Amino acid sequence: METKKSSKIARRTEPGIGDDDRLSSLPDPVICHILSFMETKYAVATAVLSRRWEDLWTRVSSLDFDGRLVYRSLAKPQKLEPASDFVKRDMEFCRFVDKVLGQHENLNSLRRFRFRFPVDISYLYKCRMRLSETGFRFRFTWESVFVPPIEEIDVMVGETECRIPQCMHCIPQSFYTLKNLKVAKLDGVELGAINESVFLPSVKILQLCGVKIENFKSLGRLLSGCPVVETVHLKNWLHFNYKEKDRIEVSLPCLKNLKIFCFGYWRYPMHPIVIEAPNLEDLYLEQFADVQFEESIPLSCLHSAHVDLYEESPNYVIRLLAQISSAKRMSLSGATLSELSAVDDIQLPGFPNLTHLTIGIEEFEGSTSWVVHSLLKSASKLQSLVIDMENPMSVPTGMGWESLETACTPHCLLSSLEEIKIKEFVAYPEVKNMMAYLLKVGAVLKKVHMHVCCALMDETDLMPLLELPRGSSACAVELLTSTLI
Repeated sequence: METKKSSKIARRTEPGIGDDDRLSSLPDPVICHILSFMETKYAVATAVLSRRWEDLWTRVSSLDFDGRLVYRSLAKPQKLEPASDFVKRDMEFCRFVDKVLGQHENLNSLRRFRFRFPVDISYLYKCRMRLSETGFRFRFTWESVFVPPIEEIDVMVGETECRIPQCMHCIPQSFYTLKNLKVAKLDGVELGAINESVFLPSVKILQLCGVKIENFKSLGRLLSGCPVVETVHLKNWLHFNYKEKDRIEVSLPCLKNLKIFCFGYWRYPMHPIVIEAPNLEDLYLEQFADVQFEESIPLSCLHSAHVDLYEESPNYVIRLLAQISSAKRMSLSGATLSELSAVDDIQLPGFPNLTHLTIGIEEFEGSTSWVVHSLLKSASKLQSLVIDMENPMSVPTGMGWESLETACTPHCLLSSLEEIKIKEFVAYPEVKNMMAYLLKVGAVLKKVHMHVCCALMDETDLMPLLELPRGSSACAVELLTSTLI
């Protein structure tokens, strides 16, 4: 009979089986590389594994401090915790960050630094306190981690008056000359006045969210200092020292993805931003800003564009549509269509490459049908149309779809449009007229999907939709019911 001792020896000698620690057998540089992909809190925790692991984390090239791990219990608090517990969490995170940075053997070799410290502001208000009142302070500075070898910076510090001390918000001047930096994501920081030259020759991704800028020209200097940037996201960003004649012009020859989203955060009027981006592929605009593109250089590479403009003049919207007319996919919000519907005799540019169009209908006005009709006339190669009834509770009046019978039929309805989707469909008479027109004129339609709001319709209203006359014998109408409004 095999003894326990002999069976243990046998298992140790079998290939692939044994009690040896294969991870610890790896060279130190390989282990440090593996640890660099972990959140720093867990990388530091490996120090308890053995004596050899005690200081391996101090040589990692990536540091990732996520305050959400500390404040996770505050995400959806069931009850208000004592202020002392809140302060304790502040101090815990503060001490941990300072300890790690103080014991790290070579901060000058950092390749990636991520620091996120979001706090529930409403919770602070309930506690009637500010983080500056808790007494916690970070000893480290941004200069100690914004080192020349660094390739990725991701910093989120939140609102100045409610979160960490003011000194943690100001980005140092050394940031603007990091030659190896490839990714820069800044949230809730202050850039101040950029008076000196900016040279970030390797930055390919630049994201600014809630960033406070001393003056408008500083933004231009920052963008111009990133000659190979491919992705630029400007979200909820602010600037100060408004001057009426301020205007920036930037050339971004490598830019492929541009997103400007700043809903509800404007405090001052915006200035013209003229961008030269011949290789732009994806565009997302939701803002009040006067964004323009260099007219002499067409956006011939543009693939998709989302436009959500409000409180803008119709002429500006039409001019912008002309500049992005080469897009293959386009999404126009209901607010954008409302601006266009203010024009009596609208003249839209042609969209020769457009194959997929998504439009929102926010306000049901008499001219809305003519705007939609004009868009269809301008897109001769359109294959897919999505109509989003953004406000199904609003009863439409006078959309005028029945008057389009005598108008010139858009070419795409006769030759290319194969699919139509209508979201939040409610069988109001004017909406049914729109559906009846599209079904009747669509000569090559194959699929029509209607996402029906059952809460606003009786089942008896659904059957007539399936019996509407169709211009294409191959067209299949599908009703998808939903109770969501």
